[in-house]
Amino acid sequence: MFNHKTVLVTGAAGFIGANLVYKLASLNNQIHIFVKKSSNLWRLKNIIKKIKIHYIEFNNTKQIERVVQKINPEIIYHLAAHGAYSFQTNQLEIIKTNIFGTAKLLTALNSVNYQCFVNTGSSSEYGFKNKPMKETDLLEPNSFYAATKAAATYLCGVFGKNLNKPIVTLRPFSVYGPYEEPARFIPTVITNIIQGKPIKLTAKDIRRDFIYIDDVIDCYLKIPLVINKKIYGEVFNIGTGQQYSNDEVANLIIKIMRKKAIIKKGGYQERSWDTNFWVAETSKANEYLKWKAKYQLEDGLTKTVNWFKNYENFESIYCQRS
Repeated sequence: MFNHKTVLVTGAAGFIGANLVYKLASLNNQIHIFVKKSSNLWRLKNIIKKIKIHYIEFNNTKQIERVVQKINPEIIYHLAAHGAYSFQTNQLEIIKTNIFGTAKLLTALNSVNYQCFVNTGSSSEYGFKNKPMKETDLLEPNSFYAATKAAATYLCGVFGKNLNKPIVTLRPFSVYGPYEEPARFIPTVITNIIQGKPIKLTAKDIRRDFIYIDDVIDCYLKIPLVINKKIYGEVFNIGTGQQYSNDEVANLIIKIMRKKAIIKKGGYQERSWDTNFWVAETSKANEYLKWKAKYQLEDGLTKTVNWFKNYENFESIYCQRS
């Protein structure tokens, strides 16, 4: 682990970003975050005094350059994105944030001698596959979000390899854990069980490679320790290499919570990106980063359920928004 570094985190108000900020703060790093003025900082309320907040609009190139040069970060974690959730449908906003925002941040950092830049990609860049997804696979995105994330990944690859910049992209698969967006699958299942509501699932057998947030954060923290020219511009899958159906996950949560619950198959409408095969091939991260997911699904879900039970703002955040 590293400490006493100047770290910049974009998208810090989000699920993965907030968990990363908490861990970075626990290691006594100087943390700067980029967020939009419209961002809801509910995830960061317990740590707000330990971080420096910069309200940034990614269409303001001069503002980004000015703030970046002032901060002079040693490590940059880029997680800012738009379009990952079904309620984020503005196509221009998705393009502006994911492509132009990434490009403007990268160019603003040209004058900074940083140690490493970690870009956050998405497994959705791959599109549908019938075998474990490998970093060398053809990208076939089937949404605006996936297409723009793929474009950002390509940009980071060119900056890393052609301009010799210490940049890597991590492609997380289905991350779950504390502070996850309330409308997502696992928080919804937990919330419905607590409230005695039925669990609505699609009729189709939907599968995902579910990875616990602590494993993901462990990989983010490992990059500055292993960064070298061999991996500049490279992409690494962050998954477990195992996939589970939504039914299996829901039933496992019911078992962990020791409560009765009704599962309604076909009660939830299928979405265009749902598929019965979605799993990471993780040998590249194992080899180059010396990283491997540690948490089995039941262990990660148990920690997640316990967090939900103890979260002081559960009623106001999750029950009202689920």
